[in-house]
Amino acid sequence: MGFCRSCLKFSGYAAVVLVAVLVYFHLECQREKEENLKNKTNPEFDPELTDCTVSLGYIKKGEDIEMKMGMEYMLVQSIPCSLNKLVVYIGTLTGSSDAGMADVGKAEQHNVTILDARKADPGSFHDTGFTLITLDKEPVTTDWKSNFYESDNPDIMHFQEQMEPYIKQLYPSVKKIFWTFNVIRGGDKLGDQPRAVGGPHLDYFQDDEARVEFHKEFPEMDVDRSEAKLMMGKLDDEDHKLGVILGVWKPLSPAKVCDYPLAIMDARTFQPENLSQNKLHIQFMPGFTFHNLNGAISYDEDQKWYYYSHQTPMEVLIFHQYSKGKWFANPHTSFLNKNCPKDSEERISVELRVGLFF
Repeated sequence: MGFCRSCLKFSGYAAVVLVAVLVYFHLECQREKEENLKNKTNPEFDPELTDCTVSLGYIKKGEDIEMKMGMEYMLVQSIPCSLNKLVVYIGTLTGSSDAGMADVGKAEQHNVTILDARKADPGSFHDTGFTLITLDKEPVTTDWKSNFYESDNPDIMHFQEQMEPYIKQLYPSVKKIFWTFNVIRGGDKLGDQPRAVGGPHLDYFQDDEARVEFHKEFPEMDVDRSEAKLMMGKLDDEDHKLGVILGVWKPLSPAKVCDYPLAIMDARTFQPENLSQNKLHIQFMPGFTFHNLNGAISYDEDQKWYYYSHQTPMEVLIFHQYSKGKWFANPHTSFLNKNCPKDSEERISVELRVGLFF
């Protein structure tokens, strides 16, 4: 009986501490929200001013980094902010998440001008690595998070099929088009991911030998559409060899994106000495961690950045994530554009990746 009373007493103390911690985190979240809203837009909106000068976070030249992200990465969009802060705090205590904090000394900020590609024509797709296409009809896909791991006929497949003629126009010699993963950024549903803001990166390090060594230590996901297997040639056959992985980026809302557009670096201005390794580990759930060798980007004053102002859901940005045996890729990042109306909606988008075989 005494033992039960002790248990109840301890549980009561623990509950009080938990409530106090959540209240503290809630107040912190409220302060952050108010501060973000206050600083998100300029005092005056100038619709004619579409080139943007912003501060981006780079990695110092020649420095490799390693990042660990816990389950909070997959929960941040869908659970209350206070609970997410608690998950992050527990992750830092247990060592399951550090979000690259150990490498903070390797980061540096640089101001860059991101040109509006609608006004400053960057050049052709095969010169710059990126282009914007306008869909000829509204997509019929409504479940943008559906995928081939949940169904043999996912709703996202309709959009993929709609995109393939545009991709074939860009690469007429393609023999096989192979879609991998898709993710929603900025939404509020379970599994939606946060926007990747303010940090130039590539989703893949461009050196295949380094990738093989990385996955000897951290095995790739054993799934049919593994992008690591794709790049290491494990999905090639006698008649089909991977040549390119493209990124496909499309707003879902609002009608015109203003606040967090996607910026793309002109591939001609991206040099090998400005790429280093980012060993990325994301724990989606206990016992399941995704490992990927990403590309960290260092600054060079000759780099040129572009974005498409007020991109609509009928416009799709296509760019190079990876080129096999060729130095041709587009570092990219989202950024906060403060020159927006104060009542503008926050961007929600879908991004996909597609492998092209030749």
